[in-house]
Amino acid sequence: MSGLEDTLKFRALGRGSLSSILKVLVDIFWIGACAVLGFVWIVTLISIIAMIGGGEVENSVLGKISLHAHPFKMTSLALVGTVLCVGIMCIASNLRGVFETLVDGDPFVPDNAHRFRVIALILAILELARILVDPMIAFLLNIFGVDIDLQPMSIFTRLMGTNFITWGAVLILVVLSQVFDEGARLREDQQMTI
Repeated sequence: MSGLEDTLKFRALGRGSLSSILKVLVDIFWIGACAVLGFVWIVTLISIIAMIGGGEVENSVLGKISLHAHPFKMTSLALVGTVLCVGIMCIASNLRGVFETLVDGDPFVPDNAHRFRVIALILAILELARILVDPMIAFLLNIFGVDIDLQPMSIFTRLMGTNFITWGAVLILVVLSQVFDEGARLREDQQMTI
């Protein structure tokens, strides 16, 4: 059994550790989220120009593009895509800071507790946006006269589909933030007594 345990053991802290690999992966996710955000806004811009031009856009590079974007779908894509990409970028930035401290071999710094709280807050905002954004867009477009089939139970239906894994992750991150806060406090107390 110890042979299997030795095989599965790896370094979690320091240079060349699992933390340094995860830091690189987080950087890739951040870059990917930036690229997707740019794509979402390019599609949104083309859709807006097409709607203004009667459903068609002519471009010297791409030629004639015919789009019949519905205002609800376009608004939903732009808003949900933007919120999701910006959320992922913020989470990746905070995770990168955590992994940098792990690579440096000094995880119990007060900044990490703050980073975990920020990640928990962003995850909560993303889950609330998933539940509320589409019904709010439909409601607002109906107010402005755009015909949307607004289902009155839509928010309730989305609430019933709540992602409990996300809310569990939020709670775990809150606990981790308190653990790192306590670890940083104990480390500071230890440094003062030496």
